[in-house]
Amino acid sequence: MKFDYLKLANIIKTRRSEVGISTRKLAEKIGVSHAEISRFENGLKPSFYFIPFVKMCNELGLDVNFLLETVGLLEEEQEKKYEVKIKNVNEDYFEIMAKNPREAAIIVTKFVIENGIIELDSSQEIVVDVVEIFDEEEENSDEIEEEIDEEFSSECPCESCIYYCPYCGECTYGE
Repeated sequence: MKFDYLKLANIIKTRRSEVGISTRKLAEKIGVSHAEISRFENGLKPSFYFIPFVKMCNELGLDVNFLLETVGLLEEEQEKKYEVKIKNVNEDYFEIMAKNPREAAIIVTKFVIENGIIELDSSQEIVVDVVEIFDEEEENSDEIEEEIDEEFSSECPCESCIYYCPYCGECTYGE
């Protein structure tokens, strides 16, 4: 996705108007000039310093990550499948879809603690282990490709087989 600066500027300008704060007041709160805010909102300044930008978003009640994803500056992380092992007095395993291992660990740990899923002893450390789970289809496809390569190398004398192309000199067996 391409970064849409004008969309970002419009969101900031619209939100500032909704909140009812002037460019001067906002600029004063985040430590920049009101002209800087005005240039930003009118699309005259397509680059910006991150710290004042974060302060501006906080003042306006905007989620920085969501905003940057919306305008194409950040790509949304795809969810993956994780196995999370929680161990204290006993242990249990959970499968969860999350954007990263840290998020998976946090979600499962909160769930386990809030719902009393496993017995916990506060005098012992809670051990959390997270491992990404890869689809079996991906693993199997690699194995199948290896088998085809082995079959091809042992069974196909290229220049005399039906898969051999006399024009390019390559064999298309296994494609």
